[in-house]
Amino acid sequence: MGLQWEYCIELYKCKGDVPMKIAICEDNEKDANELRLFIEKYFCKTNCVCEIFLYKNGDELITDFIEKKICDVQIAFLDIYMPGTNGIETAKKIRETNNEMIIVFTTVSKNHALEGYSVDARQYLVKPVNFSVLKNILVKCTEKITDALKFIEVLSDRLTVKIFLKDIIFIESFNAAVHIHTVCETVRTHLTLAKLEQQIEDDTFLRAQRSYIVNMRFIKKMTAEGFLLENESLIPFRKNDKLAVKQAYRNYLSRLIEGEIT
Repeated sequence: MGLQWEYCIELYKCKGDVPMKIAICEDNEKDANELRLFIEKYFCKTNCVCEIFLYKNGDELITDFIEKKICDVQIAFLDIYMPGTNGIETAKKIRETNNEMIIVFTTVSKNHALEGYSVDARQYLVKPVNFSVLKNILVKCTEKITDALKFIEVLSDRLTVKIFLKDIIFIESFNAAVHIHTVCETVRTHLTLAKLEQQIEDDTFLRAQRSYIVNMRFIKKMTAEGFLLENESLIPFRKNDKLAVKQAYRNYLSRLIEGEIT
């Protein structure tokens, strides 16, 4: 069960009361205005400020994105069928330098669903837009933005280090210490693996083996020996319950495909 939508917004607001920034790229003026009004209605109900940027085509959005006028936009609604640069190509351009922006495709058809996975767009909003459907999508988007703000703090070399959960690739217990491998660095701490697991409390992390916790978002593929991660590390399975670990990962993938998590 995901976070309640009001609670998601409250968590986000606690991070500085900054407005949620959203881009709408839609060549049909009627559709663009309808989507804008629905988004405003959603955030009005939660007493949260949002700032919306409207674009008539992908080329206009790409220009502003390259010039860093909208580099901090958190959610982009992209119409797939637009003259000039379509929604798929616009998303590919965004993904060249930004992997954090949440992309939602607005479309009259889901025929491009497979292409959407190549740009990490896991949400599709079929037109005409239904407010209830849009609300559910915004709940998931807000959850993802909130998740990106989650962090743990550990003591390393007598200094308190703040580590965002989204940046953790895997954690291993080694040589009487725990090593937290992130996208930027490896942090060594003497906090036990069990204590770290309690701190994390995030179901995208899996205890793959007695000495390893893996962030399933970074799993490249599952092999007979274990999980091959995006940084080419191989995390071995637990010997006693290999099937349970494999099933836990399959369940995660199913939730991902169904859009239950983003």
